[in-house]
Amino acid sequence: MNSPTYTLDDIRRHPAFPFPAWPNDDHQFLMLELYWAERVRELLGEDLSGYAPLFDTDRDGNPILTLTNTQQARGLRLVVLENENAKPVYPDSKGPDAFYGLYGFTNKGRLPDGTTQVDELVLLVHLDERYAKHFDSFVKWHCVENLPMSEMERRLQEYETEIGQSSPDADFSDD
Repeated sequence: MNSPTYTLDDIRRHPAFPFPAWPNDDHQFLMLELYWAERVRELLGEDLSGYAPLFDTDRDGNPILTLTNTQQARGLRLVVLENENAKPVYPDSKGPDAFYGLYGFTNKGRLPDGTTQVDELVLLVHLDERYAKHFDSFVKWHCVENLPMSEMERRLQEYETEIGQSSPDADFSDD
């Protein structure tokens, strides 16, 4: 028996897309998890073969996806970001009172052995296609092109400056 496969287009056609009830609806949570896994799979293509899940997905969306390439000591962690305060959404609004659906930072993560460090890109993401171009670029730069962490930090800062974004209030690092 073959497992069913879903493309991003299939997921986008789902009647509940973009899965706003995911915090309380198990089916929507699973569809959101599938969306991010498929999105990253498409971005990494053949480079995905070096990556494996590091931690299980957490039901609260922190993380919704983690992948690590132990050979390269690089990781990717996606955390669901929600507009809980119903702020006006970028790009229609900017500044400290706006909701930005994509934040990124670099982190020194660790493998489960607790000692081996991993250069990790952490992206706090909201499922909104307006952020797709930047999301895709960050993932490719980090996971496919293997840009140095200093360059990733520069590009993340450049993105924040370009769109007038302020830093998120929450700390999602493992340190």
